[in-house]
Amino acid sequence: MLFPFVMGVVLLVIYMWFFLYDRCLMEQDYALITVLGTEQQGLKPAERVEYIQSLISGLYTDEYYAWRMTDPKIRFEKGNVSMIIEGSLEFPCYGLSFWSDDHMWESGAKREGTVIDKAFGIRTFRKIKNLIGL
Repeated sequence: MLFPFVMGVVLLVIYMWFFLYDRCLMEQDYALITVLGTEQQGLKPAERVEYIQSLISGLYTDEYYAWRMTDPKIRFEKGNVSMIIEGSLEFPCYGLSFWSDDHMWESGAKREGTVIDKAFGIRTFRKIKNLIGL
């Protein structure tokens, strides 16, 4: 009687580890891509989206152990880049998936970044410097 319960808890812990590990990797990867996508200067919106998609295609998709990823949704509007990515993990033990009716654990991440012109940043820094009197 105790053995199936212990095995169920061990299975739950293992799958929870896979789920959290893959979610952490997904968030780190797409945060990095958002930063790299906003750093490129002089790109038109369509070129910026293509550049971000090329960065995404260069990701190591085999590092996600148990997830099925959806295609990211990339938008570029008024100097802001936003990406939405989602993934899911199918939990094999249907009796232990209390919080999901379809036995899929899902998570997603939304990352946003603002494209800032480097010259604007330098001018702003100089204005602050002159205001403080350094």
